[in-house]
Amino acid sequence: MAVDIFTSRAMMSALRQEKKAGQFILDLLFKRVETSDTEFVDIDIIKGKRRIAPFVSPRVEGKLVEDQGFTTNTYKPAYIKPKFATDASSLIENRTAGEVIYNGKTPAQRGAEVLAQELADAEDMIARREEWMAVQSLVTGTVDVVGEGINQNIDFQMDANHIITLSGGDLWSDTTNSSPLTKIKAWSRLIRKDSGINPNVLIGGAGAIDSLLAHPEIKDALDTRRIDLGMIDPQALPNGAVYYGTIKTTGTSIELYGYDEWYVDEAGTEQVMIPDDKVILTSTNADFRRHYGAIKDLKALYAAPRFVKSWEQEDPSARFVLVQSAPLPAPHQIDAVLTAKVI
Repeated sequence: MAVDIFTSRAMMSALRQEKKAGQFILDLLFKRVETSDTEFVDIDIIKGKRRIAPFVSPRVEGKLVEDQGFTTNTYKPAYIKPKFATDASSLIENRTAGEVIYNGKTPAQRGAEVLAQELADAEDMIARREEWMAVQSLVTGTVDVVGEGINQNIDFQMDANHIITLSGGDLWSDTTNSSPLTKIKAWSRLIRKDSGINPNVLIGGAGAIDSLLAHPEIKDALDTRRIDLGMIDPQALPNGAVYYGTIKTTGTSIELYGYDEWYVDEAGTEQVMIPDDKVILTSTNADFRRHYGAIKDLKALYAAPRFVKSWEQEDPSARFVLVQSAPLPAPHQIDAVLTAKVI
């Protein structure tokens, strides 16, 4: 519609309908951050053994004990480098969102705003990719790094017994025959047996967590006092994350979370971050880390999660902004994770 300059008009502040990247999984589980200026990262996958001291006579020499078990794997972190370009014409000819038509901003002011927004967009994209990598490592035990000029699979060696697929009457959608508490107890014991760690969180996709909460068995066992007493404030959780309460199994308290977060894949299709039919059972006390590898840029002489640079092109006149990162969220204690398809 053409603008009539003789009609009274008002410009409301632009509302950017951005969908900020959620990092609930990273913030809850992958709290430890390590940076490196090397191309490869060595990760110790801990698979301990419950050793018991051997009996010997006091008159014979001590018995040698084998080393505690772990394997060291070398991984090459993924590489990410979103790039933005702005030309002078766009700053002179076009107003920014929310800018008044008359007596608006100077091209320099627009340029500063555009630069700030480009950096924010780059951070958002990288954060969402890191969250996706963390979720993939927990749901499948592997991360497929596929893109232009790269095709590799990062395998954290999740045991097949920790990837569960329920069927028939065991499905949580079958409220008559299934017993979610029985399954969670058994899975908790398996995690304790294999890792020595008590699981304390269960995170579900939308369909899985809805089926769990609707199950009569869980309705009777769910404890929401931590919400009622203000120990957990649902409003303080990241977007997409919902705390529902706590259930107790064989002396262990497990907090239930739903996680509704999406991303747009390479084909342009919006996908859920955690599959709708799956749950993740794990512990916030397990050794999960965010590794960052070397930034392959001559101007990057230090290790950092992000490296930003900007430069100008003379002819045609343009400014480029590039943000680089080499992230690798890694579950070092992979036996402290179990994923299950439950509906």
